[in-house]
Amino acid sequence: MIVIRTLLFVLFLMPHFVGAQSKITAVIATKEADPLEYANLRVFKLDSTVLKGGFSNSQGEVIIDELLPGKYYAVITAFGFQKKFLPEFEIVGKKTYDFGSVTLENEMGQEFEEVEVVAETSLLRTSIDKKVYSIGDDLSSQGGGATDVLNNIPSVEVDNDGNISLRGNSNVTILIDGRPSALSGGVEGALDAIPASAIERIELVTNPSAKYDPDGTAGIINIVLKKSKLRGTNLGVDLSGATGNLFNGSLNFNVRNQKFNFYTNYSYRYVEGYRNNYNNRNTFFEDSTVNLLQEREGTDTRKSHTGKIGSDFFIKDNQVIGVSLSGSFNDRTRTGNQFNFESFNEELNRYWNRITYDPRLRQNIDVKADYKLDFKEGKGDFIAVVTQSIGNNESVGVFKEFYFNSDGSIGEPEFLFQNQLGKERSSNFSASADLTRNVSEKMRYETGAKIISNRELRSNYLEYYDTVTQTFVPDLNVNNEFEFDEDIISAYGILAHKPFEKFSYQVGLRLEQALTSPRLLTTNEEFENNYFSYFPSAHLVYEPKDKMEFSISYSRRINRPNSWNLNPFAVYDDPLNLRQGNPALQPEYINSMEAGYLKEMEKLTLTGSFYYRQTVDKIQRVREFFPDGRSITSFANIDESYDFGIEVIGIYSPFKWWKNTLSFNGNETRLAANINGVTLRNSGFSWNTKLNSTFNLFKNTTTIQLNAQYVSLSYAVQGTYRRRTGIDLAINRIFFDKKLTLGLRVTDIFDNQGFELEFTQGLTVQQSEYKWLTRRVYLSVSYKFGRMDEKKEDRKGGGSGGGGDDF
Repeated sequence: MIVIRTLLFVLFLMPHFVGAQSKITAVIATKEADPLEYANLRVFKLDSTVLKGGFSNSQGEVIIDELLPGKYYAVITAFGFQKKFLPEFEIVGKKTYDFGSVTLENEMGQEFEEVEVVAETSLLRTSIDKKVYSIGDDLSSQGGGATDVLNNIPSVEVDNDGNISLRGNSNVTILIDGRPSALSGGVEGALDAIPASAIERIELVTNPSAKYDPDGTAGIINIVLKKSKLRGTNLGVDLSGATGNLFNGSLNFNVRNQKFNFYTNYSYRYVEGYRNNYNNRNTFFEDSTVNLLQEREGTDTRKSHTGKIGSDFFIKDNQVIGVSLSGSFNDRTRTGNQFNFESFNEELNRYWNRITYDPRLRQNIDVKADYKLDFKEGKGDFIAVVTQSIGNNESVGVFKEFYFNSDGSIGEPEFLFQNQLGKERSSNFSASADLTRNVSEKMRYETGAKIISNRELRSNYLEYYDTVTQTFVPDLNVNNEFEFDEDIISAYGILAHKPFEKFSYQVGLRLEQALTSPRLLTTNEEFENNYFSYFPSAHLVYEPKDKMEFSISYSRRINRPNSWNLNPFAVYDDPLNLRQGNPALQPEYINSMEAGYLKEMEKLTLTGSFYYRQTVDKIQRVREFFPDGRSITSFANIDESYDFGIEVIGIYSPFKWWKNTLSFNGNETRLAANINGVTLRNSGFSWNTKLNSTFNLFKNTTTIQLNAQYVSLSYAVQGTYRRRTGIDLAINRIFFDKKLTLGLRVTDIFDNQGFELEFTQGLTVQQSEYKWLTRRVYLSVSYKFGRMDEKKEDRKGGGSGGGGDDF
């Protein structure tokens, strides 16, 4: 508690102020010379990052102060007017730069601060340590969930269970609004509770600096949700439906003036589908072959409610306090009908039918409070954030098996009935303070501290029907309670410097103490694992000329075993394909190096990366087969792992109305492990490519979009796996000055999407295929209501907004 109190004291007492130096002014008017209120003027650095912004008052005046000396450019946007780019300018010393009177031209349509134009999709922005994809109204994910959005992002893949990988590595940290959440905690299918319409942008950090939490050896994916920042009162409604009984609806509302911004949104999602899978396992002995064939058909129905409410209070031009409350309720029910055929030397020995009913409820609440202070003269900022996430999951399993002999007669035993109840409660608390100080135009330092406290309790109860007593009896070999406590205390420092006009660098170090305590409450066993870690990072950028850069980066990362990895008790969804954790797992560490290139041309933006990852004590799934037909999938620290690859992303617009985003990622993987005294090795080259082609026609009122991707085999220490992909097509049409949008899209046109894998251990080979409902026809409608605040107030300048959602 002393540490927590100390950090909270630091959070709110660290800021300090510096006096003003220089400013820019402008008077914005219509072509009729009338002053234009609420026009938004934003100042950009030459690398296109936003520095500050403000709104014009009732006389059309806008003032942006506290600017450091340097070169900038500015952009003006206003309701019903064309965007205006102001020429590059330079601030020297204590100087007021006056643009004078600026006239805006009328436009049929609307542009506000932070509004996505309907025809705009998946634009790429880069900085020294991350790539940002502005989703906007991405047609290919309309009506879908968060995993549909991620599937369209270059280098990101999603498998049949909603597990996400980045550059072929599944150990990636998923954040929501820059923070861990119960929705991003790795629970199967949790992210699909977030509708695509609620997402503003996706941020990829493949080689994070020391500022970021070091979790996720592949890097970090940050999902930033929409938080409207429009002046006045605004309301948006989105509805969509698809074949196969899929329905989505969302409502977004916000009110903003000079003193506060209030926003709220609600989304409902209902999806019906199926989940079918096929397993073929062969064990080859010298004189015989044992075969197990499993064919399963099942339904999959999901209902989710997701909501968020929050407000930003602009207590001064340079200070913002934000509070928000978000939550979701997700109801998922799966049923299955699986036939199992056991054969010896291709002759059927017996078969049985397994019927399953598997409803699951998931609830989570996230509370967040943040404070942001922008220092005078653009000297930096201070951000303090406190978050609390609570999750509650409950799953019920009803299993029935009926046995038959090869001739169809009743087998022995005749049947098996099982009931299962699983519960999980989680609590994730974090408090952080981050300080950024611009020592000069060419030097910056950052420092901060953070406390994370995670608590999880998992329980599983299984009972089976005893034919002798004709009662249900608890299965003591399976029933368990597992508790997992984890506390992480960390601090970091970063120095960024641009000693020459074309060269800049950033170096940092993060120190961390982790205290972990997995406990098997059922057997009264405890496995304590406390460890101290250090995480250096370095980024170097060379810009030989305008809109071209070369970069080199290094970071050290960690992958911590979670409670699902550690719990040694088996999960009996399928008694022949069990899953269990390994309490002896140790964290894995990775040394990641990357060299990148970026070139922006008139019609082409090209970015490429070469990367290398060395992983120590890599955590990977391993599968062990037993003579009685069972297999158990668990986790182990394998001896070594090396990955090196290439990533290329090109955005090509041969014409203003046609834009193409093409990406390629390929990596060579080398694995080695010692499993139960047996040395296993595997290696291979994996690659994937994605294409997004967008046509904007009829004065940007009609948009056609084509999405296609291909994924090759990937390699595990015991075999291979592959996600089969497809082609999507979508068309949108806007009406009534961009207020009404109608959309039609078809996903997986050729019904090819699925998942397949092959595992080998000794004499046993298992091949599996998974298929779910992927081909759907969607119809969507979106309508936006909005008006500018008519109240005339004298407003001088304005803050840049905020609220702590940036990552």
